[in-house]
Amino acid sequence: MQILAVHGGLDTSRERSFMDDLEAAVRKGFQMLATGRVPALEAVLNVLEDSPRFNCGFGSVLNLDGKVEMDAAIVDGPTHRFAAVAAIRAVANPVSVARKLLEETKQVILAGEGAVKFAREHGFPEADCTSRQQLEAWHKAKDSLARGKTPAQNLYTGLEYHGDTVGCLVWDGQGLTAASTTGGYSLKLPGRVGDTPSLGGGIYASRTSATVCTGLGEAFIETLTAKYVDEQIAAGAHPQEAVEAALRRLAGLKGAEGGIMALDARGRIGAAFNAGRFPVVVLVNGEVRKDFQPVNLRPELATTPAR
Repeated sequence: MQILAVHGGLDTSRERSFMDDLEAAVRKGFQMLATGRVPALEAVLNVLEDSPRFNCGFGSVLNLDGKVEMDAAIVDGPTHRFAAVAAIRAVANPVSVARKLLEETKQVILAGEGAVKFAREHGFPEADCTSRQQLEAWHKAKDSLARGKTPAQNLYTGLEYHGDTVGCLVWDGQGLTAASTTGGYSLKLPGRVGDTPSLGGGIYASRTSATVCTGLGEAFIETLTAKYVDEQIAAGAHPQEAVEAALRRLAGLKGAEGGIMALDARGRIGAAFNAGRFPVVVLVNGEVRKDFQPVNLRPELATTPAR
């Protein structure tokens, strides 16, 4: 059995154009799966990084200074390898830079100017990742702040409707791997790094399971949520039980919203969220599972107080 699963981020639209992009992404990844788990992951996320519909690559949100800074990470369960770039700018496909770091160095995380320098030295050209929609949204948000008002834009998407951190999981019948790529959250401080390059916080993979998270990264980092999911699955939980337990824990500890997707070595998948939307597409042996929907815990967790 071969499985690819991708999510489009918290509060991302489920309009047909968005779902078509997600389906096209996993199909592209499936075509690359014969060359390896990591190339398949990269292919999936490159499709989304190249689309203005998602908060990664070209569609990334802008920070407080009006600049795009992105995070991306890959972790391979069987080899225990992890690599990430943080607060990288001016590259079209941050996840491809993370792959290059994974395969050609012993480094684990490169950030800021060091990540940009590495990208240039390895053939990644300078790219403008500022989309028209995100720039217009940034100007509106800054105008609201100047007038002492709270910006209307969604924290996760930077817009009024779409695109948080995206993530992908792969099971090729032999091992599990995970990857995420993101522009972070709207109006973040320059240099801010989220949970995507935080191993065990927003991403994790082992011989047992693979997990990707999306939402307010600080909450996932401080609670090691992705590692918690892996521990629950290792202890015998179904991935669906594990992600739901993790979201309840996250809400209880931090009062935070999030979306979590997990896959185990038995080919079982789970996905849950407690926000507006969380689009997920699952491909099994080349066929999209039309019956799969993430579980919405928002009604249950809306009133959960943080401890």
